[in-house]
Amino acid sequence: MKTEVLIIGQGISGTWLSYYLEKNKVDHFVIDQADSQSASRQAGGLINPVTGRNKVKTWLADQLLPFCQTAYQQIGECLQTSVIDTKTIIECFTNSEATALFSRRVNENPQYLEIPSEPPIQLDLFHNCQAVGLIRPAYLVSVQLLLSTWRDRLRALGKIGEYDFDSSKLVKTESGYHYKDIHCKRIIFCDGARIQKRSISPAIPLAPTKGEALILKIPDLPPSFVYKNKLTLLPLAEKGYWWVGSSYEWAFEHTNPTSAFKEHTLTALENWLAIPFEIIEQRAAVRMGTMERRPLVGFDSPEKNWGILNGLGTKGCSLAPYFAYQLVENLLHGSEIDPEASWTRFQ
Repeated sequence: MKTEVLIIGQGISGTWLSYYLEKNKVDHFVIDQADSQSASRQAGGLINPVTGRNKVKTWLADQLLPFCQTAYQQIGECLQTSVIDTKTIIECFTNSEATALFSRRVNENPQYLEIPSEPPIQLDLFHNCQAVGLIRPAYLVSVQLLLSTWRDRLRALGKIGEYDFDSSKLVKTESGYHYKDIHCKRIIFCDGARIQKRSISPAIPLAPTKGEALILKIPDLPPSFVYKNKLTLLPLAEKGYWWVGSSYEWAFEHTNPTSAFKEHTLTALENWLAIPFEIIEQRAAVRMGTMERRPLVGFDSPEKNWGILNGLGTKGCSLAPYFAYQLVENLLHGSEIDPEASWTRFQ
């Protein structure tokens, strides 16, 4: 079989790369052994315009938010399903100092932050919630739905091999690469943490981090909003079910869920929620980021035979469509990839 581009991985990065290649009528094939524990398949799916305790504007927020809103609407139309929902994040304040700090941030980012004159929810849903701040617009991506429906599309088109990629079987040729019965001109790695095991990869300055989350049942919490304190509560598609997390660990001994995270989160939830909740499931995954918290996007040479779209960290849902688009535009038209994300910054 011959193809123009071989994509390794069908998480959020590989899905978006496949979408933009298809949109530009570039023949491609995807190899991905579905892994329910991959970071993309465990992700909450929140796109937030601000980040951190100090509510600093997210890198490229002014470009990412409108781009992502349009991109997810378009891929949803292609798949005949909705994969993005506009949300307001409600942040709960338990003291006047926290309210005052948020108010100062409102002055810096008034397009995204607001102190409402009247709270849009009942404050007695939470313990000791004295006031709230609003963060909007935010977007909630149905990551599992997107990945599964795009995978179904690839299956229907005969464009996916559902098996693990063995880098020892990849052979460089004069015209590109040969992998088993596949001949391709280019190969692009979108395989998250698995890329560390690829023996053919150039030296890649990636930094894995482990994240854990819980799935909860909270029947009495209004699903119209995302809720934030020290934790973040995201409504899931199934009524009454919520995702809460997540942790951020640079150093970890294994990739399994831990009792320490569960106990810490349970205590935090009991101190925060004034309504009943039930823990349904615990999840853990390894995200691939970089020490500088900027992605790796681009090709290793002017011939553009070996490429990468990786290192998206906790911002996969916002960065994947934006940089998949840039990567395809660079491939087809030589357009510049953002220098802060370009693979060339390490060459």
